[in-house]
Amino acid sequence: MPASWALLISCEHGGNAVPPEYAPFFAHWRDLLVSHRGFDAGALVTAGALAAACDAPLFAATTSRLVVDLNRSIGHPGLFSEITKPLPAAVKKNILAEHYQPHRQAVTAAVAGLREQGKTVLHIASHSFTPRLAGVTRRCDVAFLYAPGRTAEKAFCLDWRRALASLDPGLLLRRNYPYRGTADGLTTALRRRFGEGYLGIELEVNQRFVQAGEAALTGLDDRLVASLEHALAMEPA
Repeated sequence: MPASWALLISCEHGGNAVPPEYAPFFAHWRDLLVSHRGFDAGALVTAGALAAACDAPLFAATTSRLVVDLNRSIGHPGLFSEITKPLPAAVKKNILAEHYQPHRQAVTAAVAGLREQGKTVLHIASHSFTPRLAGVTRRCDVAFLYAPGRTAEKAFCLDWRRALASLDPGLLLRRNYPYRGTADGLTTALRRRFGEGYLGIELEVNQRFVQAGEAALTGLDDRLVASLEHALAMEPA
């Protein structure tokens, strides 16, 4: 990685924890909490592997996205779930203050600090997706989400994708799937704030790997690490 670059890793949906004060609201939603609606299974493990291998800071949250979705902007209709959306405004304000703002502010402050040092910041946000949604199979193993109009983001994702494909040609790799890299999210918000000195990449991993067991996810994470290290070693265009 060029000396002028700095890497940081985040995970917005790393767990399905419900703070004790809100547990009564979730008494009848246990099945939903352990589903893909509750958290991104495997994403925190992958984030930890990437951060450890690259000696990068990791910003991880484990509050369930059903309490509040840390990857949605305030005002977005998906910020609160069907469980928390009906709660009084004062309760939702407390949720934001205690379980949303700390993560968003920590990542934002880290990027700001690195930009003040003159660093180009590469932010990789680790996510995962369910293999099937609404009866449709997602035909993808790993995807890289970025803003197509941002040259540096696109170039880096192409390098990382090529490196991963060379390590495992059997993986089905896609870009901006199953979501658009420009959709509402933390990386999108940070692009608006920090401009071209910030690269925001969302890594999306099919949850079939974590469902297949620890060895399957570890094996994929090893290849993700090796391919990321290769991509970081290349000179940016």
